[in-house]
Amino acid sequence: MQQVLYKLPDGWSWRKLSELAKTTSGGTPSRSNKDYWGGSIPWVKSGELGDSRVEKNEEFITELGLKNSSAKLFPKESLLLALYGATAGKLGILTYDAATNQAVCCINQDDQLLARGFLRYYLLSQRKKIIEDSFGGAQPNISQAYVREIDIPTPPLTEQKRIVEKLDALLTRIDTAIEHLQESVTLADALSQNGLDVYFAELTETNPELTLSKLADFISGYAFKSGDFTSESGIKPIKITNVGVNEFSENAEEFLPASYETEYQRFAAKTNDIVIALTRPIINGGLKVCRVPEAYSGALVNQRVAAITSHNRHVLDFIYLYLQSSRTKNYVLEKSKSLNQPNLSITDLKNLAIPFPNNDDAIVKAVVDCNALISKARKSKAEISEKITMMQQLKASILDSAFKGEL
Repeated sequence: MQQVLYKLPDGWSWRKLSELAKTTSGGTPSRSNKDYWGGSIPWVKSGELGDSRVEKNEEFITELGLKNSSAKLFPKESLLLALYGATAGKLGILTYDAATNQAVCCINQDDQLLARGFLRYYLLSQRKKIIEDSFGGAQPNISQAYVREIDIPTPPLTEQKRIVEKLDALLTRIDTAIEHLQESVTLADALSQNGLDVYFAELTETNPELTLSKLADFISGYAFKSGDFTSESGIKPIKITNVGVNEFSENAEEFLPASYETEYQRFAAKTNDIVIALTRPIINGGLKVCRVPEAYSGALVNQRVAAITSHNRHVLDFIYLYLQSSRTKNYVLEKSKSLNQPNLSITDLKNLAIPFPNNDDAIVKAVVDCNALISKARKSKAEISEKITMMQQLKASILDSAFKGEL
């Protein structure tokens, strides 16, 4: 770890983590042996770490599974560090004896050398640096050898305990404030959603309902073969992975042959068309629907995605807003029920009933009113996010000061 070993206060010293603690990774019993799974031993995965105390986990292994694999039983209060994957660098403290998978490193400290909590706070302060040092491919990969070589600024034990107590008090207050701000973000979303729902409920009372098929045209995605896609330049596809909840995810890694532009013209979407996922259309409580960005104008719609298009921009804007309503989400949930994976049929999508204003002026007014509701919520969320960022920066500053002897 290429650290800048700054000058420490008198009585402090730089020590390798390996001098202060022992690191051990976990393991995974064979999935094919049912006798290894469903036992009483908690088995913690890296994705279950979240910089807090580990108080629950999804899977359990048996004594036989523990014995016949590289998994190990770690004691309560052990410090855990995720080594790779989306949660690399995340920390956790066991609240019970547990085993872990191989993507988790257990750090058992020498209590004669380190105060409880001191090492966790220091690793938390160094996470950004650790992640930057650990990219070996598409995602971070932190090796145990790397962890052992981390330099720790180590004061006397009594000073460590004082620092931990001070950090506990300060950071708990900051974390509580951040938690309350995050709840405010959720509240802003709920108020925006409720505003849309009330608005469309009122429209339903005063306007006739028309099916979506009578208001717009549809493009049902084509089942392009896997061999059709190339990393070379060509026509961009719109795949189900591009379609998020009110957010289009651009991907410049896959293309279709340029010759397909003419041959498959009927599957081409244009800027501001609406695209919706037909497989697993609901994720994290939101409908996977978004607008086609300018960079994807002319892109070819792939299977399990539908595009909704119209020459009337105001009509398309209105439809997009209605698709964000709870009524639409409930309709999709009902129609996409399945024993396997939820799927929404293009027929059910076309049959979605929408309360539709009877003239262009009313349509424009509805779009303006609904966008005003959404804009207000976005402004509120932006202000809250700025405050959260400031709190996180304060937290980082406090941690930095603590390990320079300035707290």
